[in-house]
Amino acid sequence: MNRTIIINNKNDYKSFLRKLFFYKYYHFTNFNIKNKIKSSNLIIISKALNIKNRRDRITYLYDQTVNYLNNYYKEDLCKFTDDKCFVQKQRNDNSKFGCCFDCKLVKSGKGCPTSNVSCKLLYCKPAIKNIKKLKIKDIEFLRCFSIFQRFILKFDFYSTREQMIKDLYFGPIYWFIRSIPKGLRLLFKIHN
Repeated sequence: MNRTIIINNKNDYKSFLRKLFFYKYYHFTNFNIKNKIKSSNLIIISKALNIKNRRDRITYLYDQTVNYLNNYYKEDLCKFTDDKCFVQKQRNDNSKFGCCFDCKLVKSGKGCPTSNVSCKLLYCKPAIKNIKKLKIKDIEFLRCFSIFQRFILKFDFYSTREQMIKDLYFGPIYWFIRSIPKGLRLLFKIHN
């Protein structure tokens, strides 16, 4: 079964975005979006809606989000050299790895080996003072995710790509259980 969605103006586009969450449950429907609005988000949304395997759709949307963030923040905003960001260098701080100090994935001298959306959305104020900081709601194709999945995208720091996709697939309960040790570690570190 095919379904054609015609988007002629901004009101049609907003209406489509409101219904987007429900469209992903049309398992036997192929979507064809005809639009007069130029938007790269619609191409991504259309392709995501036509991926019927849930894990493949989550992986596709996650990879598109990483690409979107990499294109938006084209340069290395933290400007790491010698394991220190530019803020730590200005302060003559002895600590290393900037905001990523608690991450076990960051290796000395090699930087971050993972493409974590949560970490890419987290930048300190000095790093983004000349650039508008992106939020989850600014990336329209993320409406294909549920509210809980967007919450996980926003707050699942220090995880690999595979862990993030697994958290998005299994949902908030799995993510919460996996995050308890991380939260306790941070809690005890604050009180000591």
